[in-house]
Amino acid sequence: MTQAAQDIGAIVAWVKASSPGKFRSPMDGDWVFPAPFAALLPIDPDTPAGPQVDLTELADGGLVFLVPMGQLAAPFAADRIERVVDGLPSPVERVRHLFGHRLGLDLPDVLTIALDDPGVSIMGVLTGEGLGDLDLAAVAVLAVPLWAIPADQRSTVAALCEHP
Repeated sequence: MTQAAQDIGAIVAWVKASSPGKFRSPMDGDWVFPAPFAALLPIDPDTPAGPQVDLTELADGGLVFLVPMGQLAAPFAADRIERVVDGLPSPVERVRHLFGHRLGLDLPDVLTIALDDPGVSIMGVLTGEGLGDLDLAAVAVLAVPLWAIPADQRSTVAALCEHP
């Protein structure tokens, strides 16, 4: 397993532990699986992000991170992104908590980027920042698709993606 995959694995474990657990419905006793703290979806880093992921079903208040393929074996909580988000802070507060209080402290420090255009790839953003030769097997990347964030929170989330 690569270093990047190990780092993303630690983040997935933390996100899973931070997500609400399943519970039984009081009316019929069926299991209810609430929306996760965040969903992580692997994408091809060289292909524009938007066409690879359909986030039209993302529930209001949902949060998705895109991760280069090879760093994440399978999507995490993708089956729950359309569920109503109850009891979780806003997306900007969740990004702030993860990027500002966890990364580099009790979680691995990873590269965080904002994707503001669905027609641009992760590598396109990295190349634009002078990081086109970055080894994605060694450096984990969490990309936030800003088009999936409420409009009034996008600039704050973009600033948080400039995580030190």
